[in-house]
Amino acid sequence: MSINFNEYSLEDLKQIQKDLEKAIKSKASEAKKTALQQIHNIANEHGLDLDEVLDGLKNPSKKKGKVAPKYKNPQNPQETWTGRGRKPKWVEQALSSGKTLGSLEI
Repeated sequence: MSINFNEYSLEDLKQIQKDLEKAIKSKASEAKKTALQQIHNIANEHGLDLDEVLDGLKNPSKKKGKVAPKYKNPQNPQETWTGRGRKPKWVEQALSSGKTLGSLEI
C-alpha cells in the first residue's frame, strides 16, 4: 500500500495523523483485551486463578529452605556436611584414611 502524502494539505495530514493515532490506540487496546482473555482461558484450563498466576510471576524463584546435614565428623559432631558442594577437610581426611561416606552418615 503506497500513499502519496505530498498531494494532501498540511491540515489534511494533521487530521490523518490524529485519525491514525486514534486507530492505533484502538487496535492496541483490542490486542491487549484479546491477550488478557487468552491468559484467563489458559489459567482456567490449568485450574489457576489470575492471582496465582501473578504471584508466580512476582516470585519465580523462591528461596528453598536449608538442606539438612547428611554427614557428621565422628571426632567433632558439631561439624556437619550436607553432601553438597565441596567436601570439607574432615571428610577428605576421613576418606583418605579408609572410611566411607556411609560411615560418616548421621
